[in-house]
Amino acid sequence: MSAPEENVYQLIVVGAGMIGSAAAYHASLIPNTSVCLVGPAEPKCRKGREIFGCWYDEGRLCYRVSGTPTWSTLASESLYRYRELEKLTGINFFIESGHVYATSEKGRWENRLKLSKKYAPDIEDITKTWMNIFTFFNLPEDVYITYEKSIAGHLSPRNLVQAHQTAAQMHGAQIVRKIVSTVVPSKSDAYKWDVMTECGTVLRGHRVLVAVGAYAALKPLFQHVCPNLVPQLALMAQTVAYLHVGEEEAQRLKLMPSLNIESSFGKLDGAYILPPIKYPDGKWYLKLGHGDAYEQRKTTLDEVKDWYIQQSGSPECMNELAKYLCHILPGLKVEKVTADGCLTSDTPTREPYIEVVAEGFGLALGGNGCGAKSCDEIGRLAAHLVILGEWESEIPKERLKTIWEPSQL
Repeated sequence: MSAPEENVYQLIVVGAGMIGSAAAYHASLIPNTSVCLVGPAEPKCRKGREIFGCWYDEGRLCYRVSGTPTWSTLASESLYRYRELEKLTGINFFIESGHVYATSEKGRWENRLKLSKKYAPDIEDITKTWMNIFTFFNLPEDVYITYEKSIAGHLSPRNLVQAHQTAAQMHGAQIVRKIVSTVVPSKSDAYKWDVMTECGTVLRGHRVLVAVGAYAALKPLFQHVCPNLVPQLALMAQTVAYLHVGEEEAQRLKLMPSLNIESSFGKLDGAYILPPIKYPDGKWYLKLGHGDAYEQRKTTLDEVKDWYIQQSGSPECMNELAKYLCHILPGLKVEKVTADGCLTSDTPTREPYIEVVAEGFGLALGGNGCGAKSCDEIGRLAAHLVILGEWESEIPKERLKTIWEPSQL
């Protein structure tokens, strides 16, 4: 049995979220490479859906210096390319508002300063001067603080996904808005893999890259390359709070940077905070999320589905986050507080998986809560590895090998 060559893609990317869309774009830049990106669009209504993405939002932190060389490399390489992607597509997603990192752990602060010499030499130590720069903040007295003034701030994951997909299409990639059920070896000698969708469509490809986030642990996508195994991922439910403010408050805080605070307050062990962002409903919101406190591990597809569908997160966590933000921004005039839930896919190493696990079969998984700002470089590395067999990074490839565990599917 054979298939016409024109119906066979050089690469099929399974998963049309942040990492998958980035991978499809970078694959489309490789000469003579036909690319198909397959995955559903954001639903207008979550009820009735089983598959969701962590990119259904307008705000994610972005900054170059993270706690490790791996994430600092992935983030900085991505951020340096984002203006080029905006220019190419005409889609704006990166707001260069700057980023402040505050921690009560001196060793963590010193590590950031050390890493900044390579990844962000313009970073500033504002531990003693922050009050003169950000008069609207009320930060803890016992914290050490760094400030990335440029090439840092926040981004819109919705627009970032749209930009990567638009750029991929500009270079000939096809997008199929369907949900993949499994990937099986082809019975044809003309191509390697059949990608099966839930509605019965079969996509044919020489190579496959799986970038489905949490669903790598919940769907039988690897049964023919690693039988009875799935990538080891801890699926951690997160609550995010949205504090609606009026136009006047949004303008008062227009110079506010994004903020990471590693310091306890009430039941929280810290928080990340974004400046006012105008959402599609035309209203301004300050968004914030928690640290390890209030994380809830999910282990089944039904648990993940219910978490996304309820669209409320943890009410207790929402209240704690709202109190925290009103403490950090004294006098904040809040009109309404709402919450939502999302999910992070955490690896045991706290670093992503990027690997070819069988001939013509690769994966890019494990955002560990850092995937948005770093997805462009993760996607590029994965695309080049699967298609060309090349690894162009200072990160040792062996660091990002997949850890497997027995499948319960």
